Amino acid sequence: MRPVQNEKGIALVSALLFMMLSLGILMTLLYMVTQGTKTTAANKRYKTALEASYGASELLAKDLLPTIFRDYTSGNGIATLASKYSALNMTMADTSCFAQKTRFSTASWDPTVCGSLTKTTITNEHPDITFNLKATNDTSGYNVYTKIIDTKCGGDSAAGQLCSNSREPPPGTEMLSDGSSVSNGTGTVRPMPMPAYYRIDIQGERAVNPKEKSKLSVLYAY
Repeated sequence: MRPVQNEKGIALVSALLFMMLSLGILMTLLYMVTQGTKTTAANKRYKTALEASYGASELLAKDLLPTIFRDYTSGNGIATLASKYSALNMTMADTSCFAQKTRFSTASWDPTVCGSLTKTTITNEHPDITFNLKATNDTSGYNVYTKIIDTKCGGDSAAGQLCSNSREPPPGTEMLSDGSSVSNGTGTVRPMPMPAYYRIDIQGERAVNPKEKSKLSVLYAY
């Protein structure tokens, strides 16, 4: 039996194999470059939405909530909030429920005022405050939804009592005494109020494309 010694065509086969290998490497490189570009663009969009959410948290902590608590007793802090920040196109879904959320612990929220949708962790589902933050290169800006999910009164406040950060007594007093003299034994000494804690969920999303969004969960004490 004679071995086959004809090697005609081996060069063509080798060239085709090297060509397939080169094309595979080239396609892999192109895929990596394309995916890197997509990832960079997606990360940039996410970072912008995240900055909008962070900006909203700063706005809430330093401006909106302090404005509310400064006018706590009359309720004007909530009632006039939207007009004071009209440039943000601010809307409040339900001022009565928002008052419940800021004054009472979660277990004491009136279910006839704050329905089940006001307690879900889906931030854009019946949010407490909604406003729009404009971007320098996007006039439509970012819609930001904020929602108090949970409230814990400071101290050992019983169910139904106001949080100790409230200016409404009792127990929402910010005094050590009830106004009588403590030194002569006629005054009633009251403990210093303890802060109330709020879990606030914030979601920022691009107005023209809601898929570009980010969500934060903030713990706020007052």
